[in-house]
Amino acid sequence: MNDCATERTPLVIAAEINMITHQTKKILLASAVEIGRRLKEAKSLLNHGEWGKWLEESVGYSQSTANRLMKLYEEYGTSFLDEPSMSNCAPVRNLTYTQALLLLGLPEEERQEFLAQNDVAGMTKQELQQALKDRDQAKQEGERAFQENQVLKKGLELIGSTLTKIKKEQAKSFLHPENTGSVQGEGDSVGADSPVSSTAQTSNIPQANSTAQASNTPQLNDTPLPTHNLPTEIDPNAVAKYVGRCDNCCKTISTAFFELTTALTNLTYIDEEMKEEKRKEAQKLLETIAETIKEWPPAKKPLKIMR
Repeated sequence: MNDCATERTPLVIAAEINMITHQTKKILLASAVEIGRRLKEAKSLLNHGEWGKWLEESVGYSQSTANRLMKLYEEYGTSFLDEPSMSNCAPVRNLTYTQALLLLGLPEEERQEFLAQNDVAGMTKQELQQALKDRDQAKQEGERAFQENQVLKKGLELIGSTLTKIKKEQAKSFLHPENTGSVQGEGDSVGADSPVSSTAQTSNIPQANSTAQASNTPQLNDTPLPTHNLPTEIDPNAVAKYVGRCDNCCKTISTAFFELTTALTNLTYIDEEMKEEKRKEAQKLLETIAETIKEWPPAKKPLKIMR
């Protein structure tokens, strides 16, 4: 009575056809799994070299088709066991033959995760292909971001270790400033061994009024800034050498900064909290570098004038 009352429209008929088609494809997958199980059994019973001939003469399958069917059984066979405990395999049982083939490219654990996160059974072939493509792209971007983060981490560690080394050298220089005793000793030795009198020695020092001396003479208790204590450069090509070294260092810093900003950009879309943590670390490091380089090198401790 109800069937007679139901209006038969093209839309209703199309829905029925699609349902039958979907059910047929589900049955096709179950049948393919069963065929794969039997093919695997037959292959184990045949002697070496008989497999291809048996396929062609007995079932009319190519080896590629047989391998695909056996692969379906190996990957999905347990999902079609008639056991009450296999409720977690329901998403697989709802797949069509084509959907199951497309998902073969995923490892089992990732396949189960993908099935749990997506309504694969309700997707068309094109929709499933696009979802898999988007998944692969997101995975590649995540891996690339992770690699860039590792590069950034190593770069920051290298810069940090370099700054630590510089600070240690500065601290060492601060504790052991340039030896001024040798200069003073030379002056003492001149006074002792040379016929030039101490009066003659001091006469060569420009004299100024006491006010000027008080304003220009450095205070002895001033804290000296540390230096690298580099030896006097006598290489005639020293300028070109160090200019080139400066240029190379600036280029390295520029490249590292670009990689830093790229990694931070990627982290923004992956882990906002981690991005902010790394940004603050980088900012602190850059501020330290900027403050250090602002008036580099530090002034050397002036020599005490002996009178």
